Amino acid sequence: MFIALITYCLLALLKLEANYCGPLLTIKRVLCTCLYASFESSFVQMLCRKPMRESKGRRKVDYDIIYHMTVKQFVDGESEHLDDLTYDPLVL
Repeated sequence: MFIALITYCLLALLKLEANYCGPLLTIKRVLCTCLYASFESSFVQMLCRKPMRESKGRRKVDYDIIYHMTVKQFVDGESEHLDDLTYDPLVL
């Protein structure tokens, strides 16, 4: 318990020293990556660098569009694939 508390306090002090406003987990990951490098030249630069890619987040499935597409296919007579158990309407 004490080791976790000491680790948290040290990471919080490091966050204040580096003037970083992100999460402590990011500081811990960067610290493990460049543990033996100098503070200013590599640690702070790696901590403040921009991410190489951006996440678009979790994509939501629009069930209304899938329903309307299925109804349209049924009305048009293109419903043979609906009997196939391997058909997945979510993969378009």
